[in-house]
Amino acid sequence: MPNKIKLTYFNGRGRAEVSRLMLAHKGVEYEDCRLTGEQWGELKPKTPFGGLPLLQYNGLELAQSITIARFLARELNLSGKTRMEEAQVDMVVDCVVDLFAAFVKLAFEKDETKKAELTEKMQKETVPTAMCNLEAILVKNGGCCLVGNDVRNFSTIFLS
Repeated sequence: MPNKIKLTYFNGRGRAEVSRLMLAHKGVEYEDCRLTGEQWGELKPKTPFGGLPLLQYNGLELAQSITIARFLARELNLSGKTRMEEAQVDMVVDCVVDLFAAFVKLAFEKDETKKAELTEKMQKETVPTAMCNLEAILVKNGGCCLVGNDVRNFSTIFLS
């Protein structure tokens, strides 16, 4: 296990929550650095891509939420037991990432007419389609886990 892990994000769940959940699930000690808006303004120009979350892992600095989550999943043995399971986990994760992106787009839409349209699409199409697709994968895999048959799989933690 690494000596020094620091996960930096805002004081909310958002894009860092999956990584926090994995670290908590494995009992890994880490610094959970939650920034204020002012602190973010100071840090932003120093980040690789001008965004958060940011992971510092024994001298390695990683940006991009899914890159961080996939790295931690592999490092913490939560990404599947085989390359085939890893690919299945990635497929499920990318589905959820698409869903999250739709939520973010809706949350930040300022035009009320467009926001109403996005809300309706979210309720009638986006969420039901994603949930049906994920449920089909779950049923096909026996109803317990989206990939494999135990909690070691990243997708199980990601969606619980």
